[in-house]
Amino acid sequence: MLFALSLLTFSLGVSWQLSKSVNFFYGFWYQNLQIDATIKKNVVKNTYGKRDFPVENARLHQEKFSDIVQAIHRQGEGLDRISYLNSAGHIRRLLTDSEVVHLQDVANLLDKVSQLWLSNLLLLLFLLAIYTRKQLLSYSYVNRKSDISNTKLAKGEPSKFGLVIALVTTLPTGKHKLIAVLLLCLVTVIVLSLWGFTSLFYYLHTVIFPADHQWFFYYKDSLMATIMKAPDIFSAIAGQLLIIALLLAAGIDAIVTRFQRS
Repeated sequence: MLFALSLLTFSLGVSWQLSKSVNFFYGFWYQNLQIDATIKKNVVKNTYGKRDFPVENARLHQEKFSDIVQAIHRQGEGLDRISYLNSAGHIRRLLTDSEVVHLQDVANLLDKVSQLWLSNLLLLLFLLAIYTRKQLLSYSYVNRKSDISNTKLAKGEPSKFGLVIALVTTLPTGKHKLIAVLLLCLVTVIVLSLWGFTSLFYYLHTVIFPADHQWFFYYKDSLMATIMKAPDIFSAIAGQLLIIALLLAAGIDAIVTRFQRS
């Protein structure tokens, strides 16, 4: 269970970085979630005087999403400088002060998650080192038995040392790993069934972010929320991250299992 969860956590981090490198497939979701229609519908209602935001420029929309993604991965640097050029040739600031504060909170959260991922990486490397050294440890144990052939161990009595080696050097079976993944998926399905993605998404915001910082933005008040079609795009990205992570985890697990059996 521990190995499966650690490997999945590692794979989710790699999945995040891969998705980040391609702007989280925003262009794909832009089309499939019909974000362009959301932009056209809501920009004309903007209450912060930003009705001049170009609604027909899909390339600009992708660039602004990318600007936000890059900024939150640089500790929030440059968030207040993200801008767009309106039809009159004037440069306008994209984000409001409240949006900058919220995205800075997101950037801070990403830093903490990165630290957690690095801690998990150390755990995963430790587990992999143990599993891939199975043959070496087993060989040492056999030699140890031959060295103490005149002790109680030679008479067939149990050895605590031997039990520890057997436990820590045996990779979890396919059945155990499948059960761990299925349990995780089951818990996720139950939670989403009871609360729904949107309700859970909003609840986590109330827990994670400072209580006095705005995190909910109506489309009519926010170009950021409109460009992202929040929270729809986040549910899509979450599914995307999980699928990539599961594929990565399965590949790594197959390599480790094959190595151990060789």
